[in-house]
Amino acid sequence: MQILAAVAMVAILVFVHEFGHFIVAKACRIHVPVFSLGFGRRLFGIEIGGTDYRVSALPFGGYVRMAGANFGDSNDEDDDGPDDPSTSFNHRPVWQRLAVVAAGPAFNLALPVVVFTVLLMAGEPQPAAVVGMVERASPAEQAGLLPADQITRVDGVEVDSWREVFTLLDLGETRHELSVRRGSQELSLPIDAPKDTAIGIGHSRSSAELGVDDPRSPAGRAGLVTGERLLAVQGAEVADWVEAERLLSQAPSSVEIEVEGEAGRRTVRLEKDPSWQSAGPPLGPTDRDWGLLPATLFVGTVGETVDKDPDGLFAKLKPAPPAKPTPASLAGIQPGDRFLRIESRPIERWSDVLDAVSATMEGDGDQASARPIALEVIREGQVLSLSLTPEVVRDTDAMGRFYYRPILGVTRMGSFVDGPMTRVYYGFVPATARAVEETTRLAGFIVEQLGKLVTGEAAVQKSLGGPVEIVRQASNAAEAGLFTYARLAGMLSISLGIVNLLPVPVLDGGQLIFFLVEAVRGRPLSHRVRERLQQVGVLFLVLLMLFVLVFDISRLFEGGG
Repeated sequence: MQILAAVAMVAILVFVHEFGHFIVAKACRIHVPVFSLGFGRRLFGIEIGGTDYRVSALPFGGYVRMAGANFGDSNDEDDDGPDDPSTSFNHRPVWQRLAVVAAGPAFNLALPVVVFTVLLMAGEPQPAAVVGMVERASPAEQAGLLPADQITRVDGVEVDSWREVFTLLDLGETRHELSVRRGSQELSLPIDAPKDTAIGIGHSRSSAELGVDDPRSPAGRAGLVTGERLLAVQGAEVADWVEAERLLSQAPSSVEIEVEGEAGRRTVRLEKDPSWQSAGPPLGPTDRDWGLLPATLFVGTVGETVDKDPDGLFAKLKPAPPAKPTPASLAGIQPGDRFLRIESRPIERWSDVLDAVSATMEGDGDQASARPIALEVIREGQVLSLSLTPEVVRDTDAMGRFYYRPILGVTRMGSFVDGPMTRVYYGFVPATARAVEETTRLAGFIVEQLGKLVTGEAAVQKSLGGPVEIVRQASNAAEAGLFTYARLAGMLSISLGIVNLLPVPVLDGGQLIFFLVEAVRGRPLSHRVRERLQQVGVLFLVLLMLFVLVFDISRLFEGGG
């Protein structure tokens, strides 16, 4: 099914691309003997109007064969003899040849507009306007918003999704009125939300994985272990930490919970202990009453050495520098520790750790350094004071772009999950407008990314993917549902359209250059020059395909990239 999902996606993109060439060629009265999905031997097809519409043996690709489009004589099995000048590609005016060649990439760039428009009209899955996390001392907390609150109106306008909420909050007003449903209550909460200012609420929330930082707490005495997943409270299923906090805060002095971990699934009874106090300020009722916290506050792993220049495959071709211990391992941080304070700043979520460490960076680029910091961690109910100096490394973001950041050498435990989803339906005009906006944004990003690859500001091996990567992404998208699958097809179509416009002789962009030169010179480039340039282009593409295949295989061995 994975291969079928990838083949189907590639077939759609190739069909759209080749159909662009085909339909404009037909409009220019150019004879098209073959329209093929795939390369190689013909498997099956049908001939209509002098065109053989076929499916060929190799599925990754396709072509449109136009009369007179080959350079020099051809011995191809599909040749029908000498070209008829009245229907030959090479005998058409330059502007028509430009139009035919440009039509393929143009159709690829137009496809996402159609796909995104249809998807938006069919109902786009978006995060529902249900509060996940509320940052302390934020405008949202000051307004009285709580996790699990459902925002129903902003300034009297009904809302269903976070996109609608933030659109209305970003209109320029500094004070807004939120209508909120909290259980059976309907509340009206004023909130100060200046434009371009984060108000401190979000859709995502910690998963139901739990953490215990004190063995003397009710959770510790019950034998709960950091990293176990909370499944149910008093028989009520728990989906995430927002639900866990709601159920545990309503529980009496004794509560029965179900958890699952390395020891399997088990039932545990918690008993409140008024004499017990957490070593740090309690972060909520579950911490204060039970000694339970989300696992996302705890250290998951501590790296042993620092990789200061993670270039993946290319790094293996360089002499390996001496291994350097991570700041966390030097300071003695251990898996299961919980950060309590960094530079006297309370740590209430893992993002506080990231922000505090990022703030230590001084300078830019490879000359940057980090200043020392003091921190406190809780381990087995005891507060430990540590000091360390973060290490500045060159890293890559999700798009493969290089940047420098200070690190401790730790990763968090647990995960974050999405909250409830809703479907938002768009009319034709707003759906089309947003589809054009989204396509334009993605196209601009891809062009920018290509520029960063040329200038060395992005990692090649993390930015390019080949057939194996397409299979992986198409498979994941197919499992996620039709909307995700179609959206990926639209994004890949944009990439295909832009890549085909690159000035490489065997690509459409190279052909466009040839015809533009012909328009300026008044005559085409010589057959010999074009042939040599084509050979260079083929060599370039072959080398590129070899590289991306190696990158794909490397990702598989690294766990999916």
